[in-house]
Amino acid sequence: MRHQDFQLSFLTNGWRIYDDYIHFLVARGRTNDALRWADHSRARTLAEGLGLLARNAAVEPSSLNAQSIARLSNGTILFYWLGEKQSYLWAISGQKTALFALPAATEIDAAVRRYNQAITGLGDVLDSANSDGRSLYLTLVAPVNAFLPKDGRVFIIPDGSLNNLNFDTLLVPEPKLHYWIEDATVASASSLRVLAAAHSSNQPNKRKLLLLGDSIPPNPQYPALPKASVQMEGVARHFAPSEQQVFQREKATPAAYLKSEPGDFSHIHFVAHGIASRLTPLDSAIVLSKSSAQDDSFKLYARDIIQYPLHAKLVTISACYGAGDRAYSGEGLVGLSWAFLRAGARNVVAALWEATDASTEQLMNTFYDELDKGETPDTALRAAKLSLLRGNFRNPFYWAPFQLYRGGN
Repeated sequence: MRHQDFQLSFLTNGWRIYDDYIHFLVARGRTNDALRWADHSRARTLAEGLGLLARNAAVEPSSLNAQSIARLSNGTILFYWLGEKQSYLWAISGQKTALFALPAATEIDAAVRRYNQAITGLGDVLDSANSDGRSLYLTLVAPVNAFLPKDGRVFIIPDGSLNNLNFDTLLVPEPKLHYWIEDATVASASSLRVLAAAHSSNQPNKRKLLLLGDSIPPNPQYPALPKASVQMEGVARHFAPSEQQVFQREKATPAAYLKSEPGDFSHIHFVAHGIASRLTPLDSAIVLSKSSAQDDSFKLYARDIIQYPLHAKLVTISACYGAGDRAYSGEGLVGLSWAFLRAGARNVVAALWEATDASTEQLMNTFYDELDKGETPDTALRAAKLSLLRGNFRNPFYWAPFQLYRGGN
């Protein structure tokens, strides 16, 4: 087994030990120590790759000032732990930290699974007042409403099945039933350690775009994306010709990305199909044009992406299943987004499910318009989603697949 895959699986196998110890600490009123140990178990492979944690680091976790991290992030942090018998939520603001007890993981998992099925099945969960959407909000968010200012920034540090849930879509019952995205700017983070590191600044000062896509289909399984060229034109227009390097059609190959010195770019954008591998997530790949006669030469693999260090402010994977498909206990959802974070990207926008061409083109146009105005990636993505929600794409199937992941570079 390859080293990185083994490391991910090994950490997953130790989950029950952490679960038992966190319950032990909480039962004795040591809630801050429980949070410290919970965070110590999170994103270890990612943190090691970013140089935030030494390999074979000491068993005892280092001290953690969660409230300081919340202040630096200019937001509220919701840190989840899904346990076998009892789950927990730490709400962390710049002023205080509070612990809330939640149901066992199995109960939450079942509701998440049903709600995701409702959304991706094209059902109108708002019009039907979907019971899982409402109950998940009441369970996961409502207890901490006192921590959440209107239109404030919220960082979700998820666990287990929550990695597959887009919190934007949760249904808020009062004063009138609506999606939570209308109340908050929500982004995802892997751990407090990684979120704290996001405030170091080693991104390129100069705006420079690497744009790949509109590739030649390698086989019938990955047909051409009808609006790929239009979307690429839409992205490129936000950068001067001297600020962009574009690989399109037969030139959009995995080799072109790997040889382009991707670490020199502030923005990287793919318009392509994505493949999520559940069995071996580092075999997840972006589908581009063939670069050789080899059968898989059209695949830009996650395991190759992590070998090329990045300093990008933003990587956008405008593809289906860009976020990944398999969540490892402690490490989170592993796939393409994880690979770009592991390589050093500060923010990654990726899809939790297959995005449709028409809505994606409109969302990306608005997203880059907002970035041009000086908005941060999380607020720009929220504005783009709201523009679809309040326009012709009200159903979250169209506006909610894309999620922002905050890195530690």
